[in-house]
Amino acid sequence: MLLKLLYDFAHSRNLLDDLAFTPKAVRWIIPLDSKGNLIGSGAQESTGDKNRGKEYSAPQTSQSKNAGGIAEFLADNLTGIFSLDSDPDKDKGNEKKRRERDANNAAKYEDFWRQIQQAFDDTKHPALSALLQFHEHAKDAPPFLRWGVSQEPKPDEKSNWWLTTASGKETKIGPDNFTFQVDGDLLLNDETTLRPYWREVYQKEIETTITKAKPGICLITGRSDVSIAATHRPTIKGVPNTQSFGATIVSFDKSAFVSYGFDQSHNAPVSMEAVSAYCNALKFLLTQDDHNLRIGQASICFWARETKEASSFFARMLNRPDPASVAAFLKAPWAGIDREQARHDQFYSVTLSGNAGRIVVRHWMQATLESAREHLRQWFGDLEIVTYESTAAQANRKPKAKVDGGQADSELPPLALYRLACTSVREAKDLQAETLSQLYRATLEGTAPPLMLLKPVLNRLYADLCRFGTGILETPISGKAMRIISDSNTPIPPPGQSRMALLRMILNRNIKEGEPMIEPKVFETPDPAYNCGRLLAIFDDLQMQAHDYKLEGAGVVERYYGSASSAPNSAFGILWRLHQHHLRKISRNGDAGKRAAEAIKRRIGDIAALFPQPAPNLPPQFPRTFSLQEQGRFALGFYQQMAVRRAAIDEYKRKKKTGELKPEEIDDVLELADSE
Repeated sequence: MLLKLLYDFAHSRNLLDDLAFTPKAVRWIIPLDSKGNLIGSGAQESTGDKNRGKEYSAPQTSQSKNAGGIAEFLADNLTGIFSLDSDPDKDKGNEKKRRERDANNAAKYEDFWRQIQQAFDDTKHPALSALLQFHEHAKDAPPFLRWGVSQEPKPDEKSNWWLTTASGKETKIGPDNFTFQVDGDLLLNDETTLRPYWREVYQKEIETTITKAKPGICLITGRSDVSIAATHRPTIKGVPNTQSFGATIVSFDKSAFVSYGFDQSHNAPVSMEAVSAYCNALKFLLTQDDHNLRIGQASICFWARETKEASSFFARMLNRPDPASVAAFLKAPWAGIDREQARHDQFYSVTLSGNAGRIVVRHWMQATLESAREHLRQWFGDLEIVTYESTAAQANRKPKAKVDGGQADSELPPLALYRLACTSVREAKDLQAETLSQLYRATLEGTAPPLMLLKPVLNRLYADLCRFGTGILETPISGKAMRIISDSNTPIPPPGQSRMALLRMILNRNIKEGEPMIEPKVFETPDPAYNCGRLLAIFDDLQMQAHDYKLEGAGVVERYYGSASSAPNSAFGILWRLHQHHLRKISRNGDAGKRAAEAIKRRIGDIAALFPQPAPNLPPQFPRTFSLQEQGRFALGFYQQMAVRRAAIDEYKRKKKTGELKPEEIDDVLELADSE
């Protein structure tokens, strides 16, 4: 099913029109004159992505490069053009491996210049003559390349290749590609002679392969007597945890996987034409931001059968769902969409991860476009949660930064799929493909993520609260918490909105009889876990007020959150005694302090009344333990109560500053908070 749909996608998007060329990042351009002499002191860097260069439409060979010794036409790396090993020190202690590596490098170098010589013999193109003369001049390493450490080496610095640019600056290079420019003309762009020539060469390669191929029935197209591919090429790059030269979905390289005497991919016969189609379709999907989402150790590719622009919408809403876009989508989910067409169109998605030379299909989804869009609407509805954010944080919010290589930075929207997934791990590199798959299915299939996903999310919340304080609940994280994070040089944890939105969605989608449906904002419920969370938030604010919002060291949240959320009876016994001390301290601050203390006491009493009361004037009877789900509801009650408090303070400050505050609206509790 997957391969057939990729085959259809390739034909519907005209991806097979010019297979002789492929997008390729070329960082360095070697400028030559008509005699093959280097112009200037070194290579010119193309304008493109940092350390990659500009992407050009470059010739590609149909030959397998797994065994080595095969070069590309006109554009290749250090080895192909200069016969230089990318790592001359590798395998020095192993004579056999070093000998094989040197032989492979020599074969690739010879193949590159053989192709240039052959192209010149066939076309008599003068620029190729210049390349051949340059080749004669540069039998050894060119003067603008050297192997070693930097000019000002650091301790234990390893050797690298260094290139002197045309401006005279020396730059460290990696597996960069090079090409040539003769008298100002870039050979890769020569549509008059060289590109038509390569199309003929590529077609001859294909015809030769077809001639050698065995005939059979193609499992994708159903056609009989077609040339069956012995291996599925081209290899597919861009899937996490695969080799640099790519990987395959279908492969047979061990005798244990063959049967009835069939060799390699003849065990699952697919025509060469179908292999080329599905491989190029997947390559295309993996390189297009509108069709691909990479999170952690997995890549998700998606597309609609007929509606081309549908994938752009899903990519934007999964990767960068800014609050305005989410609000507009929830208000009018079908704006600008032909719902009847969406009801009949199909939406496809595949989640991929890698295992060295093979691609692993983690999850496959097929649904109507209408269904996928409706589930996305439900997803954002289930993620709706009050934001814990100060007006100062809103004013200082930075513009969203670029996502590099599929990985997002700290400025991604809180509801981006990446940010939600990161709530379960300390660092993004620890993300598991299975976690991503579970969340993605919940997004577009409407499934409920497993309750066990609560555990890592709650563990990270507890660890970050203890280490950085309640500032990590803010969106974005700022103030004291951000200073501690910066000083400790640790990854910036996800904001509170990401954590709590995910917790709410998981709990509500796994709700059982007798459990409360968690609302986006603080709400009244008899649920003990939720109310214990609210009570801890009030105790935290009470302590801060008792210390004039200048508390040094750990507060009640940092000290007691873990025990209060799992064994509340023991923790709240201590907190109950402590809060009475804080109330007495506030009440000593004159009449305003007494009124503030009474107001807080009433608020605490309203929540305490929801718990069993052993006897008058005694603390409430709190539960002995909380289950995993109850710990999740505790976290949400705590967060939502904190958000209510922050919103009330900010609104009070705003009205006071603008003169909108009426005498009857003066609040002694908020007056104390105004000094924060």
